[in-house]
Amino acid sequence: MGFDLRCVANCGVTLGVLDLLHALATLAFYSYQFGAHFNCQWSHGIRWCRYYLEETNHSQRVNLGLAEGVVCIIFAILLIIALRKYNWWLVWAWLAKALAVVGLNGYFITVWILETSRHYHQFWNRHNYDQNQVFLVGGIILTLTELIFMFVFCCIVGSFTHKIRRQRVPTMETDI
Repeated sequence: MGFDLRCVANCGVTLGVLDLLHALATLAFYSYQFGAHFNCQWSHGIRWCRYYLEETNHSQRVNLGLAEGVVCIIFAILLIIALRKYNWWLVWAWLAKALAVVGLNGYFITVWILETSRHYHQFWNRHNYDQNQVFLVGGIILTLTELIFMFVFCCIVGSFTHKIRRQRVPTMETDI
């Protein structure tokens, strides 16, 4: 006994709302880091602060993280609208955003882990290590959350697409 199309769409909308909250959390995290990094209060001064930020790719990640948060908000809203309008091909477009986010986060996590394993950062103070751990743990949490959303998304949207195609539900592209 399966679920009807409306139930599957409602589950998808719930996922879309959770993804919207995830996007807002991403935007909030990187907005806070933007303020913290570009109003550098560290003891080693502004020149050293800029060197540290460029050396660790934190400033680049903050800028990309802000863009990621905005794009994720847009795609979460599009996902919710597409599920409500029974537009199956637009729903699948969300997967491209999720793969891009996982790829971007995976790249920076890999770079930071490799940099941490090297000994070029011996001159860092304790605050630098703590800041690096904040970015590393934040990136891992955001990536794992997105992977969980992708898994649930593929299950829900696969069922959603199958039900639309099976029931031949009119969408916005076809006439009633």
